[in-house]
Amino acid sequence: MITIHEKNSTAFDTLGLGALLPSLCSVTEELNGVYELELQHPYDEWGKWEKLENGYILCVSTPRGKQAFRIYNIKPTMESITVNARHIFYDLLDNFIQSCSITAQTPQSTLNSLQSAFNYAMPFTFNTTLTGTGSLAVSSINPISALLGSGEDNDSFVSVFGGEILRDNYNISFLPSIGSDKGVSIRYSKNLIGLEIEEDISEVATKIFPVGKDGLIGSPVNSTHINDYPYPKARKYENTSLTTQAQLTAYAQSLFNSGVDLPTVNIKADFQLLAKTEEYKNFAILEDVQLGDVVTVVNSKMNFSKKAQVISYEWDCLLEKYNFVELGDFVEDITTSITSGEKSLSTALGASTEVKQVLNLISGNITIVNNTLYISMDSADYTQATKLFRWGTGGLQFSSTGINGTWKTIIDSNGNLAT
Repeated sequence: MITIHEKNSTAFDTLGLGALLPSLCSVTEELNGVYELELQHPYDEWGKWEKLENGYILCVSTPRGKQAFRIYNIKPTMESITVNARHIFYDLLDNFIQSCSITAQTPQSTLNSLQSAFNYAMPFTFNTTLTGTGSLAVSSINPISALLGSGEDNDSFVSVFGGEILRDNYNISFLPSIGSDKGVSIRYSKNLIGLEIEEDISEVATKIFPVGKDGLIGSPVNSTHINDYPYPKARKYENTSLTTQAQLTAYAQSLFNSGVDLPTVNIKADFQLLAKTEEYKNFAILEDVQLGDVVTVVNSKMNFSKKAQVISYEWDCLLEKYNFVELGDFVEDITTSITSGEKSLSTALGASTEVKQVLNLISGNITIVNNTLYISMDSADYTQATKLFRWGTGGLQFSSTGINGTWKTIIDSNGNLAT
């Protein structure tokens, strides 16, 4: 049942203003992305369509239960009226954060601080199970961008701490993963009616040259898939914590184990079309997955398998089933993401929560100059920071008056605590 509610409703366990009789209604959601609804309603004799006005709230079925969507666009035609609505979470687009600066806070404290910085209060609760600490600074921004932005113009919660967003009406959670690996696997060998498969080999590596600490170069390591392509796909991967040839060899092998020698895979399963094929039974299991779940995909022709994640779907709110689900490459940790330059950064930002926390620290608050490591506590630029640590020939020292201020030794160069 699809119901419509007053503009200021915050509870949706009643019929509200009544039930609607739409001819079509679907919800689309992307992982950490859009969450929208489109509804088409005939001009019924009871006048239910007249309730479809901008700002009113629709409550509909989704894969995670009843959810609220606020109408923001209306398109009447001669035969019917079509409305578009955003999940109630997007009410935050209308709010504003003038300025909010957070230093070395936990994820939950950061969410609390961001909410306190809203221009006006809204009936949302924000929770997270993410751990660690991080720093964040935003200004002249809406809360959606502060939470889910790319981090290019302003910091954002996900660019600092990572995680995936779970939107349950006014309850918003950030979790390490909103899905799970339920052991589901699908097999394919070709495109079918209703099954759109894309494989990309542009970043495949079948011959790895591992590099460790201080430029230590390991012997190249070959993948078992090296002969799958006309030439070996040679790539350099670097891990500055490794100090021996044996470690570098094991590191390269771990990269192959994680799938860097396999194509990236994107699969879109259209159940309306697949249902008309004999092969449908092989993919029907996808009708039970949810956004964020991990699925094993097996290419029977090339004889390889890898993990993929449910990254988007379209849900039929009337029939209460998927129209389609989309699977994308699953990035599990930093070992599958370290390459070089900007691509390394953008890929790693799609990796695990822990990776994002470390990457943010490295790219923002830690600087190494002339064999001295500076950790800035209140600025990304160590030359502008007031409070900072440095570790160098003088041991570990702290200054509360900037880089040119007075340095207090905490641990001397021999490892002794200063007195």
